[in-house]
Amino acid sequence: MKTTSIALLASAALAAGGPEYQLHEWGTFTTVSGSDGVLLEGLQREEEQLPAFVQSHYGFENSSNPNMKNYERLARLHGTAGYAEPGQKGLANRPLAGVTVKMETPVLYFHSPETFHAKVKVGFEGGTISQWYPERSGGDTPPEPKPPADPAKNPTPLKAWLLDFNKPYHGSIEWDVDVLSPADSAKQLLFKPSDSLSWVRARVPDTNVVRTSSGQTEGYLFYRGVGHFDPGLKTTVDNNEVIHLENRTGGTIPYLVAFERMADGTLRWTERRDAFTAGGSLDLPESAFKTEPEGFCEPIYRAVQSGLAGCGLTEAESHAMVQTWWRSYFEMRGLRVFWVLPRTATDRILPLEVSPAPTSLVRVLVGRSEIFRPRHEQEWIAMKGASSETDVRWNQIVYSDRFGIPIQKRVEMLQQRAER
Repeated sequence: MKTTSIALLASAALAAGGPEYQLHEWGTFTTVSGSDGVLLEGLQREEEQLPAFVQSHYGFENSSNPNMKNYERLARLHGTAGYAEPGQKGLANRPLAGVTVKMETPVLYFHSPETFHAKVKVGFEGGTISQWYPERSGGDTPPEPKPPADPAKNPTPLKAWLLDFNKPYHGSIEWDVDVLSPADSAKQLLFKPSDSLSWVRARVPDTNVVRTSSGQTEGYLFYRGVGHFDPGLKTTVDNNEVIHLENRTGGTIPYLVAFERMADGTLRWTERRDAFTAGGSLDLPESAFKTEPEGFCEPIYRAVQSGLAGCGLTEAESHAMVQTWWRSYFEMRGLRVFWVLPRTATDRILPLEVSPAPTSLVRVLVGRSEIFRPRHEQEWIAMKGASSETDVRWNQIVYSDRFGIPIQKRVEMLQQRAER
C-alpha cells in the first residue's frame, strides 16, 4: 500500500472515530556484492539465531528448537538426509537457490494511548517471509512436496524441496491482534525462557504490547525473510580501493554510513547526512574514512543512533536497533555500507496494509551492503587449492563464514572469467 493510501485511510479512520496511533518500523536488508557490484547469491545462513518460540515455514525452523527438529524429520520422513550444508547456522533446512537478499528483523511498534484491534498485512515482493512472531493469521506458504507412501523405498527427491528465488515470488504475512493500552501493556509479562539478547534488545518500553487470540504477547510484530531482488544501491570498489556508490533506488537516500573493520581489529568509518538523491553517485576514497582503535566505538554508535532517529524513529527505537544489530554490524570484519532505503522503495518492496490505519507511519529500513574488496578476492583465489594448509583455511571460510557461500560463488565467477 502506498504512503498516500495510508494517509487517506488514516483520515477516514479519524473521521469515523477510529483510534489515533502511530506505527513505527525498522529492519535490515542484507546483500553481498563483488568488487564490480554484482550481487551474489547464497545468503541463506543466519547470523543472529532466533529464539526457539519464533514460528516459521516448514524447512525454516530454528535448529535450536527442540520441538522443531526439521532436519531429522526430513531425513526420516522423506529420505533427504545429507543435503543441509555444513555450518549453515539454522536459517534453512531445505535447499534454496537464488537468494540475493536477507530481510532481517523488521519489527513493527504501536504507539497508542488506548486499546484497539488491528489487522496488519505486509507483502514481500521478491521473497518469502520465512519466520515471524507472534503467530500469524495468514500469508504465503512455500510449496511442500507430498510425502511418499513409503519414503524408505521411494524417497522424495532433493529437487522437490528446492525453493528457487530466481523465479518471481510474492510473499506476505498477516496478523490479527489486540493492541493493548499502555496501562495493560505494563502488566504483561513478556519474558520467555528462550529469549535471546538480540530479541530482548528490540523491546522498547514505551510501545504497546500486541496480543493474539491465543494469548501470545510481545512488544512488537516481528518478521524475517529471504528473496531475490536488488534494493537499489550499486556498490563497487576499484583497484585503487576507492568505493563508488550509485543510487538506483528511484528515491532519495536520507542517511548513509560506510564502515570497515580491519583484520587487526581497528575500524574505519564515514557518514553522509546530506541527501543522496536518485541517480546520484558518491565516491569514498580511503582518505574519507576516520580511523578508530580496536574495541567499542562510542562515536559510531552515537552517529548511527542519531542518524536513525533523524529518519523518524524515536530515541528508544533507534537505540534498540543499533544495540540489536551491533555485533553483526560493527564487530565483524569486512567492508559494508549502511543506508536508509527511500520510503518509496520500502513501500514497493514491502507493501503494508493496516486496519485501522495509523495517523502516522514511520518506516526505516536499512540496506546493509556487504562489499568484497579486489585484494580480498585475489587472496581467496590464491588460497583455494594452493596447498593442504590453505585448503583447510578455504574450507573453513566456505563452510563456516556467514558469507561463505557468496565468497565461494565469487571465486568461481572470477575463475570462469579468467579462463575465457
